[in-house]
Order: sequence, then C-alpha cells, then structure tokens
Amino acid sequence: MDDNRRHLLAKVAYLYYIQGRTQSQIATELNIYRTTISRMLQQARQQHIVTIQIEDFNPQLFNLEEKLKQRFNLKNAIIVPSDRVANNQQKNAALSKAAALYLKQIIKPHDTVGFAWGLVLAGMVGQLQHPTQTDATFVPLVGGPSPSNSQYHVNGIVYDAARQFGGHSLFVDAAAVQESKLIRDGIIGAKYFYEIKRRWQQLDIAFVGIGGPLSSKSSRWRDLLTDQDRQLLKEREAIGDCCCTFFDRHGKILNGDLSDRTIAIPLPHLQRVPNTVGVARSLTKVPSITATLKMGLLNTLITDEETAKQIMDAQ
Repeated sequence: MDDNRRHLLAKVAYLYYIQGRTQSQIATELNIYRTTISRMLQQARQQHIVTIQIEDFNPQLFNLEEKLKQRFNLKNAIIVPSDRVANNQQKNAALSKAAALYLKQIIKPHDTVGFAWGLVLAGMVGQLQHPTQTDATFVPLVGGPSPSNSQYHVNGIVYDAARQFGGHSLFVDAAAVQESKLIRDGIIGAKYFYEIKRRWQQLDIAFVGIGGPLSSKSSRWRDLLTDQDRQLLKEREAIGDCCCTFFDRHGKILNGDLSDRTIAIPLPHLQRVPNTVGVARSLTKVPSITATLKMGLLNTLITDEETAKQIMDAQ
C-alpha cells in the first residue's frame, strides 16, 4: 500500500473514531461515496492503522457466557470473574452484586418480581445505588425458613427489594415445609394466599437460588426436613433443589409426601416467566445447576467463572 492511500485511510479513521463524524459527513467532506468510507474503515482495521481496545472487558468470560447460552438455550448468562484468594463470603457477595445490577437492568415499571430465598439472594439487598423507582410488586416464591434462619426469610428479601425499587410487597406467613399436606393445603387455600398465587401466574421476573447435594452444610432451610424426608431423598438420589423442590441428576422432580407438604411455586411455572434468573455458584452445586439448566427452568444464569467452567467441562 502506498503512503498516500495509507494517509487517506488514517484521515478517514481519525475523522470517524476521534472526531466522531458520521460516515455520511466524511463522505461529503472528502467527496467519496459513503459505501467507500465504510470499506475504508474496515481496511484501516485490517491494516492495523486502527486498533480497538476495550477496557474493563474480559473476552474469555464473554466467550464462556456465549457457550453457556448456546449449550442450554439461555437468553443471558452472566459470569463473575473468580478471585483465587477470595473466601466464600467474598465470592457470594460478588455474585449478589451482579444479580442486583442485573435486576436493575431488566426491571420495568409495574412488573411483578418473585424471589426465592437464600444467602446470595438476600445479599442482593443494599447492593444498588440510586435504583430505579418502578412501582413493581415483589412476591415470595416459597414459604419461610425455620426461626433459627430468620435473617434469610424471603419476606425480608421482598420487603427490602420493594423499598429499594419503590414498589409493593406481599408476604408468606408460613414455613416452607409443613407437618402435613392437610396443613399445607389449608395455608395455600387461605384467602390471603390467593393474591400470592395470582401473582405467581403473572410473574415478569423470578430470581431463584439452586441448592446443592443433601450433604451440603450451606442450606438455610433444610433443617425443616425430617429424618424420613432425608432418607427418602437419599434413596431417590436427589442432587439439589430449586424453590424448595428437589430433583435428581436427570432433572426429574421428586414429587411425593415432601412436595405435598411444601409451600412453593410449582417449578413448571418458572418456564413461563419471561425472565427466570438462577443465581448460584460453587463446585459442589455444579450437578444441580446443570440439571436445572437441562430442565429448562431458567433462561438466565448468574454464576462465577470456576463454576461455569466446570458446568461446561461436565457436559
């Protein structure tokens, strides 16, 4: 390429990238067809006259997100970089912040937003500065924990989310697991629960956690399970839960006495929600996260880098 041509390419690139001129404006100024300007900008990149560098962007993470989306037919995947020196509390906090920012990104005025509960979802509260005022309605997707884990109560999550986003909240006045199906049916058949069930049918957004194996010590609600519940789940090879509903590694929902006693949105409902967002991390949860993705319950996954890599490697 001769020097005159190279100089012209550089001038076109300078006018476009530095001075912010449109291709039409440059074409008029230089008396060149606009389509020629477009080809010249492309040639300037090919000849390394122009190099583009994007700050605060990790192409490896982007590619991993794209692979997750393609593999599991997701609308979106958000991967938080893994910090090798961070402890679990710091890793969970980073995931909570990413989830809070995503909620701020997708929420619209008058939406109905559902929350399950757990450590990472509870950590979303207070992570935003200047959240959008939405007049949205926030609703629990499950019953509450035992009194010993009241700091993770779903009612607290929806209340704080509604306060942050200038919305309204509904509450569940019962534990997630009841002593009998009769008691559970009485609660969900109560007049006050009618509005919650109606909102479950109208969800625009649902944020859910994903529980790991029964041996996990991190669950904040499984102390509601009886020894018989645990034995039956072990025999049926449960590998995790979503919205307090257990499933096996094939994605089969483990219906039975426990599910009949559980206050929670039916998992198939999540498949109809425009934005169902799973928020979970840790290598011990890889099988349960993978099964949830295969079940088609989620259209968005928020996780961290090491978990995402293990999910892809496990396929």
